[in-house]
Amino acid sequence: MKSLRTKQNTDVQRSLFGEILDWMLAPLLFVWPISIAVTHYFAVSVANFPYDQNLREQVMAISRQIKFVDSKPQITLSVSARALLHSDEIDSVYFHVLARDGKLIAGDSELPKLKAAETPDKVETGEVGYRDDDYKGQDLRVAFMYLGEADAPREQWVLVEVGETLEKRSQLSNKIIASVILPQFVIIPLAVILVCFGLSQGLR
Repeated sequence: MKSLRTKQNTDVQRSLFGEILDWMLAPLLFVWPISIAVTHYFAVSVANFPYDQNLREQVMAISRQIKFVDSKPQITLSVSARALLHSDEIDSVYFHVLARDGKLIAGDSELPKLKAAETPDKVETGEVGYRDDDYKGQDLRVAFMYLGEADAPREQWVLVEVGETLEKRSQLSNKIIASVILPQFVIIPLAVILVCFGLSQGLR
């Protein structure tokens, strides 16, 4: 009789242990993929920020080389400055300066132009915006800015754009994700083992 009770108690403990473990692990298996997705989102955002700032600085540097003479834009970008813009060893970098009618004033003709639908409703000269585009199957991040004389009509503004491919951003975001996700492959199994040990000791 005592042996039967002991066996029944053991069966109850195992059943209870399994049920508690299921209720604890099921949410973990559900939350972990969400955690990876959220980590990816923030990693991409963090990786974009410094490179967006670099694009902004390049747009500003080009804009400082543009002068308006009799309301006509003139750009004095030296050969060394042009070479510096294209000196990236990892990503391809493009730039151009366009008149409002889309005519190329300087730079790379292959850089995709800003579409009218992508132009902000309220455009101010000197303000840098960002957009995503693609060229020959490569994703591009493009910084752009309209530039014009004070009180000049929009028809006399010029558009400065600098775009680059996303390889450096991808490498940085992958490093951020790996630094967050890889430790979880150690911590989570260790936590599960400790939980199992604690449950088994408590049920005894």
